[in-house]
Amino acid sequence: MAARAAGPLDLPTLTGYLDRTLRDPASVVGSVLPAPLGAAVASWPRLLAGSLGLRTRPRAYVEEQRGRLRSAALVYEGRRSEWVVLLLVAHPDPDGADGAFRLLSAVTAAAARHGMHRVFGSVPDAGAGAPGSVSDRSRETYFQAGFYSYTRETWYVSSRAAVRPPSGEVAARPARRLDAHDLFRFYAATTPHAVQRAEQLAVTDFDVGRSAGAFDPPHLVAGDPFSMRRGLTLLQAGDDRPRAFAVAFRGLDRHPHVLKVRTADANVDLARELLRGAARDLSGDRTLASPVRSYEEHVARALLAEGFKESATAMLFVKELAVRIEEPALAPVVVR
Repeated sequence: MAARAAGPLDLPTLTGYLDRTLRDPASVVGSVLPAPLGAAVASWPRLLAGSLGLRTRPRAYVEEQRGRLRSAALVYEGRRSEWVVLLLVAHPDPDGADGAFRLLSAVTAAAARHGMHRVFGSVPDAGAGAPGSVSDRSRETYFQAGFYSYTRETWYVSSRAAVRPPSGEVAARPARRLDAHDLFRFYAATTPHAVQRAEQLAVTDFDVGRSAGAFDPPHLVAGDPFSMRRGLTLLQAGDDRPRAFAVAFRGLDRHPHVLKVRTADANVDLARELLRGAARDLSGDRTLASPVRSYEEHVARALLAEGFKESATAMLFVKELAVRIEEPALAPVVVR
């Protein structure tokens, strides 16, 4: 019984295993894309480079027992000190569940050895299902491996033609590098503390002229990072503070286009205008998708008003690998 990084000789077996398991939704333990939108699968040339020990962002891991593959995972190493489990699949039986747990534990151990601070994952969430359901098994696998859930995320989808042009009443402008501090202030003011603690974003992560790690999955926007390219980023600023932002991602291969909108003060009308403005940067050749977290309910209302339909909900997980040390504080001392 062994959970390990996949080598070059494992790729043919791994390819066939993924082809079989992805046809059965019950085999998908976790995925950054909901099942209705497809699965996150990196190209095999990329995986080959990783299996040869070269420094590359996609990594593949397998778990086997007596020569039988029981579970497999694809992992993404981003620009920050964290890994993201893009896909975790296993046979839908007790052996597969055990294999998925052992593999997830091995992935987090490997991340710690590489100096990572966090590992993120996402599992399908069907609400309060029957005991033993796919959602229950997926959640239990992550809980057993030491992860905790920090929010839920619902995906809304629409055809490109359903989004109308903006009315021109919103004076949003493309974000610049100088806006990093304002974007961070907006994030801190509109994001629950539990989510901020899980994501650990800083001002530099909002620098749109550089890597802008805040816009890499799974933070402000989810999806498969290998099939998304960030395009237009809009910022709506008031007199003293930013009011909203929107970012558009062009989908590659079979990945949908992705839109992310967030506004202050639960402004539904502003969310609709920014949604339309960001969509102008996207071609009309594929589905539009927008992930909305549980604390962004007004954005969901804006999407529904624009013709989007609810597709699927996911539960977001994280495991912290580094111990957080509180910053020393100074206290007044009475001198006699």
